[in-house]
Amino acid sequence: MTQRFYFLAASQATTNVGFVLYTMALTSYINHNTGSTALDTGSTALASMITMTSLLARLLSGLSVPLLADTYKSIHIMRAAQVIQIGMLAGLYMLLTQEFTATVLAMCFVIVGIISFFNGFFFIFKTSVVRSLVSDSQRMQANSLLSTIDQTFLFAGWSLGGFVLSLTGFTYSLFITAGLLLLSFVCLLFIKEAHTYKQPEKRSVVKLMEGWRFLWIHKRIRALVIMDIIESLVGTIWIGAITLSFVKEVLGKGEAWWGYINGAYYFGSIVGGIIVYRMSSIVKGRLLLLMFAGSIGYAVLTGFYGLVTNPYLALALLIMMGPAYQLRDAAQETIYQNACSSGVLSKVIAAKSTLVQGAFILSIAFVGTVADFFGVRFVYLFSSFMLLLTALIGVAVLVYNKRSIVYE
Repeated sequence: MTQRFYFLAASQATTNVGFVLYTMALTSYINHNTGSTALDTGSTALASMITMTSLLARLLSGLSVPLLADTYKSIHIMRAAQVIQIGMLAGLYMLLTQEFTATVLAMCFVIVGIISFFNGFFFIFKTSVVRSLVSDSQRMQANSLLSTIDQTFLFAGWSLGGFVLSLTGFTYSLFITAGLLLLSFVCLLFIKEAHTYKQPEKRSVVKLMEGWRFLWIHKRIRALVIMDIIESLVGTIWIGAITLSFVKEVLGKGEAWWGYINGAYYFGSIVGGIIVYRMSSIVKGRLLLLMFAGSIGYAVLTGFYGLVTNPYLALALLIMMGPAYQLRDAAQETIYQNACSSGVLSKVIAAKSTLVQGAFILSIAFVGTVADFFGVRFVYLFSSFMLLLTALIGVAVLVYNKRSIVYE
């Protein structure tokens, strides 16, 4: 790996920690001003709108990426996104120091939307920068390393964020977030894309549709996206409300074990990332096989998790999911990078991101209702079945259309 790649990894890590702390700070602010505790109906509903606003903004971000991809370098867009987010955090700090009113609350959500919109740019164009910085033979290793670093800092952020928030308060936590984003921006200054490209000038409509057209024409990329969409639809089984219900109703434990479950999930992802990183040197030419193994393993372990009643066994299963999950995701990310040229990759990732975000939003709206009617255990078992079916059909399609893209 080059030094520039490690600067990119540092930039991503600081951005993620900053985003976690800012989310916790704003949630704390809303809970503090709209209810006595986070369990009050009004405050909980408003706080949950942070997630929904963020998801909708990221969806819009993915739709608008093609308008920028042909004109500006990916690294330049990422730098601009960080600067704008820092400016928005300054505005959010000013709002949070004002007397709480409905107008202030509404403006907070507007700023959340803007921050999430540009944060979406950062992570979409990051994939293109990785492709530029890393050779074909090292991309699997690079993606697994980025994922490991990502999960490690997210785990640290969610684990220590509450402690930091209690020491500093929600307003000064925003200063820390801004400082982390500034550090991320500085890291980006040391990165220069190895390859540049310039597309002929196209009409806006053509630009907007290019990534979508690529998804439709290339059958294997289309199969990957369909797999991602279905995985996103069932991925809401890991949101807080569902995991808490599972802990209480199935495992018979309280909120403390809710934290243990979340911690085990992150810890498993970290362990999985390390394992995939170590074995990445032997996976050349085996990306489909590894993705298939990861997808099947994750589906089966999810099913077993839905069946258990022993909380310690549940923790063990969550840790075991980590390697399967990371293997699947690192292989998928590498296939995207190898299959798409520099000029089209960011547009394809943007189109995929839009579809995945939309599916996740729809799933959030229904998964709670399904759990209420059929029980939370059913949600996990049904998700396991869908993941297994998706993996089998998706890999069959990918193998059948193996000549449509280069994936080695």
